[in-house]
Amino acid sequence: MFDIGSYLEKFKNLSQSRNFLRDSVALAVKEACGFDIKTENIIVKSAVARINARPVIKTEIFLKKEKILKILKEKTGGKVVDIL
Repeated sequence: MFDIGSYLEKFKNLSQSRNFLRDSVALAVKEACGFDIKTENIIVKSAVARINARPVIKTEIFLKKEKILKILKEKTGGKVVDIL
């Protein structure tokens, strides 16, 4: 017989993984740049984090992109490889 509970558990884990990646990106930006980014403004898709923020903030993020990516590699094990 098909167990719907175990099937739905897969989607719960997927949602938690997305939240973990968004939180990790926000923490890496805070650590490297010193300002907070709301997790609602971060989208992680296909190992690329897209941050929706003001241009001044995005410029600062791109100036410190290498440092942020190094932090993300340590925290996520390479699940986020680029920032846009």
